[in-house]
Amino acid sequence: MNYSPFESMINWFARNAVAANLLMVILLAGGLYTAFTIKKEMQPRIETNYISVSVPFLGATPADVEEGVVIKIEEAIQDIEGIEEITSTARRGNGNVTIEVNADYEVTDVMDQVKNRVDAISTFPDNTEKPIISRTEFQQQVVMVTVYGDVDERTLKEFAKQVRNEIVVLPGVTRAEVLGARPYEISIEVSEFTLQGYGLTLTEVAQAVRRGSLDLSAGAIRSKSGDILVRTKGQAYVGRDFEDIVIRTNPDGTRVLLKDIANIKDDFVEGNRFSEYNGKPAITIQVMSVGQQSELDISRVVNEYIDLRSANMTDQLQVDTWADTSYYLEGRLDMMVKNLVLGAVLVFGILALFLRLKLAFWVMVGLPIAFMGAFFLLPLVDVTVNMLSLFGFILVLGIVVDDAIVIGESAYTNMRAKGHSVDNIVEGVMNVAVPATFGVLTTIAAFIPILLVSGVSGQFFSAIGWVVILCLIFSLVESKLILPAHLA
Repeated sequence: MNYSPFESMINWFARNAVAANLLMVILLAGGLYTAFTIKKEMQPRIETNYISVSVPFLGATPADVEEGVVIKIEEAIQDIEGIEEITSTARRGNGNVTIEVNADYEVTDVMDQVKNRVDAISTFPDNTEKPIISRTEFQQQVVMVTVYGDVDERTLKEFAKQVRNEIVVLPGVTRAEVLGARPYEISIEVSEFTLQGYGLTLTEVAQAVRRGSLDLSAGAIRSKSGDILVRTKGQAYVGRDFEDIVIRTNPDGTRVLLKDIANIKDDFVEGNRFSEYNGKPAITIQVMSVGQQSELDISRVVNEYIDLRSANMTDQLQVDTWADTSYYLEGRLDMMVKNLVLGAVLVFGILALFLRLKLAFWVMVGLPIAFMGAFFLLPLVDVTVNMLSLFGFILVLGIVVDDAIVIGESAYTNMRAKGHSVDNIVEGVMNVAVPATFGVLTTIAAFIPILLVSGVSGQFFSAIGWVVILCLIFSLVESKLILPAHLA
C-alpha cells in the first residue's frame, strides 16, 4: 500500500513499539526533570523598554526642579532617534524623566545616547547631584519580612539591617532590600546671633565643615623600598566626628570648634511617612529573586529562617513574614495538578464504560505525555513556570486529548469490525489521522497571534501561547506516533 510520508511515519511507529516506547520515556523523563529544575516564579521575566533619568536637587521646589532640571533634560534628548514618548515628573528635591523606547530600537543603544546628552548638560543648578541614568527593571518580589517592636528608631533600623544581612547569606537568596527606614541625617544648626558674636558667616562655617570632613589622596612618595601612598582620612560619619572640626584659628592660638557655635544633631531625615505592623513601629525587608532562582525555594528558606529567628526574639523586638507570593504560585500549581489528575480519571472512566479498558488507559496516558513534552521544551522558548504559563496548562487541559480520543475510537471501531491486528489498527488510525491533525493545527493557529504581540504585554501573554502550542504539538506526537503502537 502506498502511504504519504505522514502516513508512513504513523505506520512505522505502529509496527515498532520499541521506538514508540522510547519516545514516550524520553518525553516523560525530560519533562519530569525540567519540571523540578525549571525556574518557578510569580510572573514571567519582563524586559522593559523604559529608561529613567533621575536628578536629585536638594532643597528645591517642584517649580525650581522643572525649570532647572526637567526642561533642560527634555530639550537635550528630544531629537534622539528611537524615543517613543517622554514623561517627566518634578517633585520637591528631585526631578525624574522617563523615556519610552520604540520597540524597533535597541534600548541599550538609545540609553547610551541619552547618557551622553545628559552628561553634556553644564547648566544644571549648583545644588544638583550627578544624574542617575538606568533602565527600568521589573523586579520579582518573593516575600516581605517585617521587623517591628516598641523600641527606638535607631535600634529598629540597625536590627533590620542585621536581619537583611542574615537573609542574603541564606542558600539561594542573593537580593533583599530594606524598605520604610528613614536615612540617617546629621543636621548642623547655627543661630544668626552666634555667628555675629564670633564674627563668622554661614558660608565660612560650610566651607570649614567641607574641608574638615574629607578623605583626600595626596599621591605617592617614591623610596628605595617602594612607593608609599599618602592619604588623609578625615571623613566624618557621625555627629561626634563633626564636633571637633576647626572653624577658625585665632592669632592667639585659640580655636573655634564647630561644637562651640552649632547644635549638632545625629538623627534621621525628616519625612511624613511611617510604617507600622500590628500597631507597632516597623521596618520591612523585601526579598526578591534574581536570574534563575526559584521563588518557591527562596520562600521556603526564608520562612524557615524566620521561624528559627522568632524563637529567639524578645518581647520588644519581633519578626514576621507577609505578602508571600509563593502562596499563590503553589495554589496555581496545585490547581493544575488536581485538574490534570481529575481530567485523566474522567477520560479513563468514560472511555472505559464504552470502549476497551486498555484503550481508555493509553488515551489517559496521553495527558501527562503531552504536558511533560511541553515542560521539556519550555526552557528552549524562554518560558518559566509562572501564573500565566500555569493558566495556559489549565486552559489546554480540556483540548489536549481530543485527537487521542478520536484516534482511539476510530482504531477500536475498525478493530471490532475486522479483528485485532496491526494492519486494522493502522487502518483505523489512518481513517481520521488527517482531519484530527488539522483540527489540532487550527487550534494552534488560533494561539499563534499571541506570540506576535510586541512590547511588555506581549512578553506576558507569550507564556500562555507557547504552553498551549507545545501541549497541542505533543498531543499530536502522542496520538499519531505513540498511541497506535500501544493499541497494536
